[in-house]
Amino acid sequence: MSTYNTKVHRDLGGDSLTLEPGGSVNFNGVAFTVNAAGKLVLTGIGTSDPHVVGQLWANGGVLTISAG
Repeated sequence: MSTYNTKVHRDLGGDSLTLEPGGSVNFNGVAFTVNAAGKLVLTGIGTSDPHVVGQLWANGGVLTISAG
């Protein structure tokens, strides 16, 4: 008998998702992953300013919010 542990689940009656360690959610190539230590890892974001207010991007390895 195998054991299956859900890593991503929708909270009961809510509009949010919960990520357990090892879980990942992908949005158009951008992945939000919770590693085994419970830390959030973000991969696949752009590396140049998108010039869209509030959009995240990696500015030389520094997570940055675009001013537009």
